Amino acid sequence: MQALFVDSPGSAVTEADQLLADVMSTRGYPMSNFEQRAADISVDHPLVLDNYRAAHQSALRQTRGQATTEDLRQAMIHYRTLFEELTMEPDPAHA
Repeated sequence: MQALFVDSPGSAVTEADQLLADVMSTRGYPMSNFEQRAADISVDHPLVLDNYRAAHQSALRQTRGQATTEDLRQAMIHYRTLFEELTMEPDPAHA
């Protein structure tokens, strides 16, 4: 996703948003809606919750053509942080 950002920042953020949703689903988080995902993430990863919200808002603004390149860059940083958090925790299915 980071490599894609250079040529297509909007697409990279959209794909990063989807990747995080896929990782969260694989990790067993309910995927009913964003607010529920955010509430669930806040239990295990409270320090990245605000970043996740900010990244998701940037992704939504991007779909409306309202996000700046800086907004998208920040979103990618936030998504990477959450991705690292989620992939470093033990797999609940194996715990």
